[in-house]
Order: sequence, then C-alpha cells, then structure tokens
Amino acid sequence: MIHIDGIAMELNNKKDILLLLLYSPGKTDEINESIRGRTRIVKMMYLFKKEVLKYFEKGTEITEENFYNFFPWNFGPFCTEIYDDLTFFILQDFVEEVDCFDESALPESEEEWEAWLENTGTGQEETRYEYIEREYKLTSKGIKFVEQKLWGQLSNRQKKLLKEFKNKIITAPLRALLRYVYTRYKNDIVNSLIKEEILGN
Repeated sequence: MIHIDGIAMELNNKKDILLLLLYSPGKTDEINESIRGRTRIVKMMYLFKKEVLKYFEKGTEITEENFYNFFPWNFGPFCTEIYDDLTFFILQDFVEEVDCFDESALPESEEEWEAWLENTGTGQEETRYEYIEREYKLTSKGIKFVEQKLWGQLSNRQKKLLKEFKNKIITAPLRALLRYVYTRYKNDIVNSLIKEEILGN
C-alpha cells in the first residue's frame, strides 16, 4: 500500500502503476509527460492489465488478482477506482489536472464522466457546466515520491516496458484507442451504448 507519509515499500499496489505511468517518459525521454483525459487513463490501465502486466509483474507483488477490476459499462470497460485514485492523488497534491482548452473532448468522454458523477452522487453541480477535457501529470511532490520510493525499484526492462506502452497510449488518437479496445476485447463492451459509433461499419 502506498503511504503518503514517506515510508518506503515494495511495489505491491495498483496505485503504484498509475503513478509510474504518469512519471514515465513516453514519446520523448522527458519524465512526467502528461496524459490527456480521464477516459484515456482508464483505457490505459485496462490495456496495461490485459497486455503488459504479465511481463511487468516479476519482482513486484502486483498481480492480475490485486490490480484494478474492470467491468463492462455503458462506454466500454470501466473501473471507478481509477477515477477515485486520481481524485485522491489530486487532493494529496501528487497529481495536477490542467484544462485542455485547445482540444474539444470526444462525446463519449463527456458522457462517461457525467454518468460516473451521476452514479456516484459526486459533484453533481459540475454537470451543469460545459465539459472540459483535462490532462494529468505529477506535481513536484509526486515526482519526488516516485523517484525516491518507486522508480529505483524497477529493472531496466520494466522501465522500457512502461516507456514503450505509454508512448503508444499518449500518441494514439483517443477514438483509435477506443476502437482498438472495442475490436480486441468484445466481452468487455457488451453493455456499451456506443459500440456502433466506435466500430462504425
């Protein structure tokens, strides 16, 4: 479990992976490249579990069993804990979110966010305002924590896996990323309301 009071522990928590992916370089060699959009982060963690975790978990206590649990939702595979953990890290000043005024969000991102707010009873006043896409990155406090407690525990192979995976996630258009998930993992989109829109003809 991550302890914000600075106690060092081995990699044993799914939150560690969220922080490590935020910290990792992606398309450049610069650490802490931002990740745009909550929907992208959810699908990133989903694909990490499906396609990367089995190669990454050696030497950690993180397994498929104690990773994020996803369920088929209105907009594809979803996990409310990821939204909760992002909020937790924002409140702890480990993660910052910045409005992306230069790019309009896809309708499914807005719908997913509003449905989550409605289902959890969280911040219902927020749905009255125009939805704005946000990007996420670590604060200086978050960077310090990852560098002191997490990054040094990784092998070079694990660091390479994170960078290659993050690069694919942050450079792909969100619609292309969704189409990949919808095409490859059909069992997890059975309840989706936007299957036809995402898959097209």
